[in-house]
Amino acid sequence: MTTEVHGLSRRKMALQALIGALAGGGGMFALMWLLKGETLDWQPSQIILAGVGLIYVLMGLFVGLGVLAPRAFGQRMLNVADAEEIVEERANMGSSALSCILIGSALALLAYATVDGANAPVTAATAFWLVLALLAIGSAIMLPMWRNFDELWRRLTIDASAIAGNILLALCVIWGGGAAAGLVAGPHPLDLVSAAFGIFLLATFIAVGRRGMMTPP
Repeated sequence: MTTEVHGLSRRKMALQALIGALAGGGGMFALMWLLKGETLDWQPSQIILAGVGLIYVLMGLFVGLGVLAPRAFGQRMLNVADAEEIVEERANMGSSALSCILIGSALALLAYATVDGANAPVTAATAFWLVLALLAIGSAIMLPMWRNFDELWRRLTIDASAIAGNILLALCVIWGGGAAAGLVAGPHPLDLVSAAFGIFLLATFIAVGRRGMMTPP
C-alpha cells in the first residue's frame, strides 16, 4: 500500500513538472507572438521583471484552473489531498489566483512600457500606478482571508514574510554598499521591483518546503 501511494505521488510530481514546463514554454511562445514584428531594445532588468510577471500569471492560471475544475484538474495537479479540499478553500484559492494573474500582468506591463519604442497600451507611469493599485486591492483582499486562515497558514505567511525580509535586507546591504563603494553597478529601478516580488515568491516556496508541503500528499 505504501509503495502504491509513493508511486502515485511520484507520478503526480512528474505530471506537475510536465504541465509546468509546457505552461512555461507556452507562455514564452505567446509572449513572442504578441511581440512579433517589434524590434525593441530590451534591457536585462526589463526582461527579468517581465519574467517575474509571467511566473505570477502562470501560477495564477494554474491554481485558477484547479479551482474551476477541482476534480478534473485540481486534485491531480495541485498539492491537495482531494477535490473536496479545493472546494472548501475555493474562495481563498480563487482570490489568490486572481491576485497573481492581475499582479503578474501589471508587472509585465510595467516592464514592457519602459522599453524604448514599445507600443504599450499605457505609459510607464500609468503601469506603475496600476501596480500600486493592485497591491492595495490585494492587501484589502488578504485582510478577510487572514481572519479565515488556520494556525498553519498564518504561520506559513509569517515565516515567508520573515524569510523574504531577511533576504531583501541582505540584498540591499550588499548590493547597495557594493555599488556605493564602486565595486559593482548599482541596481536599475526595475531590479528593486523584481527583487521584491521575486524574493517573496522564493521565500514562500522555502517556507512551504521547510514544512514538507512541496510534495504531493
